[in-house]
Amino acid sequence: MTVTFAVYAAAVLATLLLAGRTSDQAGRKPVLAAALGASALSTVVFILAPEVGVLFVGRILSGLSAGLMTGTATATLTELVPASASRRASLVATAVNMGGLGLGPLMAGLFAQYAPHPTVLVFEVYLPVLAAAGLCLFLVPETVSPRQRPTFRFAGLGIPVRGRGEFVAAGVAGFAAFSLLGLFAALAPTFVGDVLHQPSHAVQGGVVFLLLAVGATTQLLLSRFNSRRVVMAGLGLFLAALALIVAALSQAGMALFLAGTIVGGVAVGAVFLGSLATANRLAPPERRGQAISAFFVACYTGLIIPVVGVGVASGFIGDFRAVLAFSILLAILCVFSLASIRKTVLVPR
Repeated sequence: MTVTFAVYAAAVLATLLLAGRTSDQAGRKPVLAAALGASALSTVVFILAPEVGVLFVGRILSGLSAGLMTGTATATLTELVPASASRRASLVATAVNMGGLGLGPLMAGLFAQYAPHPTVLVFEVYLPVLAAAGLCLFLVPETVSPRQRPTFRFAGLGIPVRGRGEFVAAGVAGFAAFSLLGLFAALAPTFVGDVLHQPSHAVQGGVVFLLLAVGATTQLLLSRFNSRRVVMAGLGLFLAALALIVAALSQAGMALFLAGTIVGGVAVGAVFLGSLATANRLAPPERRGQAISAFFVACYTGLIIPVVGVGVASGFIGDFRAVLAFSILLAILCVFSLASIRKTVLVPR
């Protein structure tokens, strides 16, 4: 299960590294159309998959879609609004990311618990959603001119020279946020079922949805505040969420776990909103797609490495010790990011 999850994130990461500049060159709409096409193809593969090996193909195609979509869609939103309203673009991008990530597990859990043929029907329902997104793409104006033939190669991470330290700190914060998202999306259903003794798929999917729904709501509430302060507050809450989750698993307490989920949702929402807004602000216009893709490289690296590590370590040292080690690592990264962002605030003064 862990490897099947991680294959997707690895495909996203490879796409961001190799194709991060394609929308800067070929235009935003062609890359968005290619992303939707890859997503539709992956959905068909999921419907027809006869075994786990074929699921890997579907996951890779799905990762290709997400890798093309994330940086390109964020750059498009930024360019469609006036420069004075760039924070609105970051808000929409983060809310859509977290809202979509949350609705997926919720709907999958409901289908698995209550609907017939859950491993097929959920994807058959998803195809019309993709078709609607494809129709909406016709309404999106192209924002890149002039366009040129894209090159698919690693052209560097595209970290901007101006504000490099703050950009890196935002990337570390995004890494931590996506690490917690990955833990919940890939392993929380297993923990809820095995450790907290809640076998319902609907409950397990609902827990993942709760984290992301709280995160998306937090972003709406904090959208008007300074991005640096939002990140710093989110990182502080992140430490509290880790402590609650570890305590819940040590005591097998569902109520404590739900409290950690809610606090974690607030923390992830604040961290992701503030860090993406920071990356958006520092990205140079002529390389915006590449720079934002570099930020998402950090995020999706966080989605891969810790989740695989926890999944593998659980088989050797148990679920609780694996999550404890994971939480200590994330706490260290949070403290580093906090210190780095605080330094960028103090230096100009």
